[in-house]
Amino acid sequence: MKNKSIASSSLKFFSVLLLVFIALVFYKYNLSLRNNLVIINQGSNIWTNVKISAGGEDFYFDEITNGESKRIRFYSKSEDGGSFEGVLNKVNYKKSGISYFTPNMSTKDKIILSDDGRINVMPFPEG
Repeated sequence: MKNKSIASSSLKFFSVLLLVFIALVFYKYNLSLRNNLVIINQGSNIWTNVKISAGGEDFYFDEITNGESKRIRFYSKSEDGGSFEGVLNKVNYKKSGISYFTPNMSTKDKIILSDDGRINVMPFPEG
């Protein structure tokens, strides 16, 4: 009878351990599908009315001041190339196709803003 109790307790323990392991694997997989965009204003002027559309989501910033950076983390709801819009010195700038966003793959990029209106997109370093 005692051996049956030990076997039952061991089975419960390993079942719980297996469920915790499965939950951690799912959690880690879910995190791996998260997109990570960093917007960096390398210029000395302020970008205003900034809108980023990516993966079926829209993100707005009233302004991004000189030297400031903003981070966006999100899950894609749809597949698209994304776009960036912003105003610098009363001139509207737009860049389409900033990256590739899809629900089954993550994207890690940085968007660098310059005083001359350039919007550069570069891969975000892993690490």
